[in-house]
Amino acid sequence: MKKEEFHQINKILEMPELTEKDIVSYVIERFADLKAESSMGKLVQFHTDNKYLLMAHSQVGLLKLGNIVSNHAKLPLEHVLKNYEDALENTLKKEPTTKSHINVLMHIFGYFGKNLNQKEKDFFMKLIKKYKENRITLGKILSEIEPITYKFNNLYLISQTYFLLYSDAKMGNMFEVLSLQSN
Repeated sequence: MKKEEFHQINKILEMPELTEKDIVSYVIERFADLKAESSMGKLVQFHTDNKYLLMAHSQVGLLKLGNIVSNHAKLPLEHVLKNYEDALENTLKKEPTTKSHINVLMHIFGYFGKNLNQKEKDFFMKLIKKYKENRITLGKILSEIEPITYKFNNLYLISQTYFLLYSDAKMGNMFEVLSLQSN
């Protein structure tokens, strides 16, 4: 395949960037799907899969949702779902900020940082700095680090909708870049 053909195919495969409104709609629709075939197990899985997305919107909202899911009061499922839905909508009304996304990124980094060498850690921190300075997008950072979740087979991170909804469609790979720099 010629280089020009590769770039044309790559352009076709690129998805448009999702807006925050698209992301919120997606999460609300998935919750509606969950309610149609509800169980506590499915609610726990929904909450788990959306943890970092919810954290980006509101840490307080995430904690409230977690408390609803834990259901210490032993409420019937219908009540738990209604309470969760109300809190979910309130949480998603808060717009994520650069600061809240950096907080999420640092939480994610905590899962794999100990497995990286110093050069890889420095590269990650440079990505964070560039994002903070508005020189790269959140999607770019996520597309760079998402392959790490697979490299270390972290199923918890792999299942996060945060990567699905905020990553750029064109994947990067900091390991590839760093190995090329080493050669």
